[in-house]
Amino acid sequence: MRLALFPLHSVLFPEATLALQIFEPRYREMIGRCLAHDEPFGVVLILEGEEIGGEAVPRKIGTEAAIIASERSKDGRYDIVAEGRRRFRIVAIDASRPYLRAEVEFLDDALGPDADALADALRQRVEGAVPSLQARGDVLIDETWNLRNPRALSYHVAANLPATNEIRQELLEMPDVASRLRREADLLITVDRVGVKAGAA
Repeated sequence: MRLALFPLHSVLFPEATLALQIFEPRYREMIGRCLAHDEPFGVVLILEGEEIGGEAVPRKIGTEAAIIASERSKDGRYDIVAEGRRRFRIVAIDASRPYLRAEVEFLDDALGPDADALADALRQRVEGAVPSLQARGDVLIDETWNLRNPRALSYHVAANLPATNEIRQELLEMPDVASRLRREADLLITVDRVGVKAGAA
């Protein structure tokens, strides 16, 4: 499948949402085409370069994003909310348009061994880390977090952990849900016991 790419200094996870203001002409063109044809685009963390102006080299693994809300201002800018869907790997880059496009393959999201038990352990870690997280203004728990299945829980925690983009990208690239849950449990131990951001782990 071919996706338009939006390289950012942030990581989007499946089932998470991302609010964006689109003002660069190339990305206004991209979002306009996505809206006109009801097409998704790909959010990828920038490996080298900047979000605004110039060229950006994306990481190889990103997340398909569907536009779930949009508003266009009189000057042509868009305010959108995108929702993460499937993870993908970039197979080939197409730079023939002002914005990047890529041939991508979507990644399997296998549960891996002991995912249910690891999810239960992570829920306990989240509850234990709540005081440390709240002291810094971070919130992992909402009304439904404890009801989520292992895959959804892994992405919810990944999206809300106080972590660097490198850690977030690492979590996105995990080969299966069980590996992601295990890594998140380790990061929460750091948050709870050491009292520093998980990204410093």
